Amino acid sequence: MYIDKEKLPIIYEAMVKNDLDAWLIIGRESIMKSEPILPVLGDMSFIIATTIIFLKTQKCIAIVSPLDIEAFRSIEGIDDVYEYTGTMEETILAVLAKLDIKTLGLDFSQDDAASDGLTLGMYLKLKNEVLDKLESKPLIKSASRVISEVRGRKTPSQIEKIRRCVKKADEYLRMVPSICKEGTTSLDIFNFLHDVAYKDGYGMSWADAQCPGVNVDPNVPSGHMGIIETPIVKGNLINIDYGVSKDGYCSDIQRMYYVLKDDEDDAPEHVKKAFEVIRDATRMAKEFMRPGVTGFEVDQIARHYVVDWGYDSWNAALGHQVGHVTHDGGTILANRRPRYNKPELIDTPLQEGNVFTIEPGIEIKEGRVGLEEDVVITKDGAEWLDEPQDELILIRI
Repeated sequence: MYIDKEKLPIIYEAMVKNDLDAWLIIGRESIMKSEPILPVLGDMSFIIATTIIFLKTQKCIAIVSPLDIEAFRSIEGIDDVYEYTGTMEETILAVLAKLDIKTLGLDFSQDDAASDGLTLGMYLKLKNEVLDKLESKPLIKSASRVISEVRGRKTPSQIEKIRRCVKKADEYLRMVPSICKEGTTSLDIFNFLHDVAYKDGYGMSWADAQCPGVNVDPNVPSGHMGIIETPIVKGNLINIDYGVSKDGYCSDIQRMYYVLKDDEDDAPEHVKKAFEVIRDATRMAKEFMRPGVTGFEVDQIARHYVVDWGYDSWNAALGHQVGHVTHDGGTILANRRPRYNKPELIDTPLQEGNVFTIEPGIEIKEGRVGLEEDVVITKDGAEWLDEPQDELILIRI
């Protein structure tokens, strides 16, 4: 087991900025009920009930069972390890009683799944056996803002792992026209994109039964669902939503294709115009992105551009964070519709090291026009993690 030492400065800086004296992470068998922050911190799986406490004084404490004591003593980045021979709660109480803690962060959130790892059962244990018994009771706060920074601020090594996944997904998607012939179906494309990734040692970015999403016919439902086998049709668009994963990181991109009719050498002008509007909206959003702007502001750049061209506003966010998992929690790029209108989601400034998708979309009679590119926020702006799609990929069958 180990703690990712690149994350430690981010943890302690975020705690100071968000006025947390201590951040307590508690869990039982993580293979049964995983705490979303654990894989982000390193290899920190729990087999027996364990508590990790970070202090803003740049100190880390572990409270572990007798079977785990030696393993945790060997982890660089954990400063003090306490063994509990009775209950873990008794030892937590003794440790916290010695510390001058005014504010204590716990992993709960009503809006961000990545910050909601504390189970109700473990909270009740903490409350009844620890917090209620402390003479000097700390103010309990959600650790969601700290978690958002720790998850969201990717380190250079993490960014490179994400970049490799983005490039691989794009490489496989560029191969799709080579398998298309009379009678090819969405299921054939789906299976092809599985096979090439698995052969190279990659997995899917989300559930295998739903990744990739392959939409070849505007009359067939799309979205987060299993594949529906449908023949590709001349004169239709194909939209593929796809990502691959490896070494604990993943990508999430979309690519657009047009299936030529027999008498066509190019896509119709109105199809190309719709693609160009989505492409340009994506690029405008990327050029606007930098540390300090908000997800709402980025969303508005792309959304207003698309609507000003006469297309409908799409019923989704412009983008989300990606990396550890496909939907990586924290700040998103979205407008003020009810499911997004939370300050911690759309009004919190972007930070250097955040990795976002940008994915506007519109519907035309030939199908869905949707691009998705992955970008990383840099010191002065944003950087593509792979070359963005510049024009429709034409398919001749």
